Amino acid sequence: MAAHSEAQTTEMDPIKAYAEYRFDEDETYQQGLASILAGTALDPSATDEVRDEMIRKTRVFYFNKVKGYAVTLDEARACDLSLNPSEARTSGGPPSEDDENRVLTFAELKELIETGNVDKIPNNKIIPEGLNDAPPSQSTAPSRKKPWEKPIDQ
Repeated sequence: MAAHSEAQTTEMDPIKAYAEYRFDEDETYQQGLASILAGTALDPSATDEVRDEMIRKTRVFYFNKVKGYAVTLDEARACDLSLNPSEARTSGGPPSEDDENRVLTFAELKELIETGNVDKIPNNKIIPEGLNDAPPSQSTAPSRKKPWEKPIDQ
């Protein structure tokens, strides 16, 4: 019976590793996810459940590829449901206002521009369309002399 519990513990290690893996901090995963979500892989009108399932599939694929495990989608689903919902979800899309210091991927930046959400781009300055209404300043420096106005040095 001890061998059975030892096998069961070994079997749980990949699932525990999946549960503890920091997908939000893995830049390679985040860039891949952003490009998938920005592309045609997910319909913009998809429900949260469909979006969560797509993210879960990308996580399982990436985790198994990087770590060499064989975690199934059902195991990941059970693991994700046992987590706090705020930890289980990854936005994958444009950053929130709380996330202003994070560097955007090219795909995220492209998505924000295409959807017209340029106000959500961190450190983005909005430049007004019009010209400056103030009158131009007057020059106080003397104008340069033309070559024929200069005295000839001999």
